Amino acid sequence: MPEVDARGVATGLALTILVAIGLTIFGFPPISALIGLAAGGYAAGRMAGRDGLFHGAVVGVLAIIAASIAASAGNATVSNVLADTLTIVLSDVLFLLSASAGGWIATRS
Repeated sequence: MPEVDARGVATGLALTILVAIGLTIFGFPPISALIGLAAGGYAAGRMAGRDGLFHGAVVGVLAIIAASIAASAGNATVSNVLADTLTIVLSDVLFLLSASAGGWIATRS
């Protein structure tokens, strides 16, 4: 298992959040998270200088955890549990793919 560059991952996660919030403010909410994750994964992979796919995936996992904590802070009721669960799983897969791709691109030769 590759060694995690904590500084790169922390920077990537912070960049993910900043880009996603910025794009949401400027009117691009549907794609803000994916672009933020790609940028954060890229930054993590670039700062680590190695194992970009791995570092991007770590950023993606941490972003999913942060988003889950933020979402659970509200009192939302779900009318269709199956549809909600499938939506969450699909969005999490897209989050991981986006962050991992950003990290992979950062360390490609």
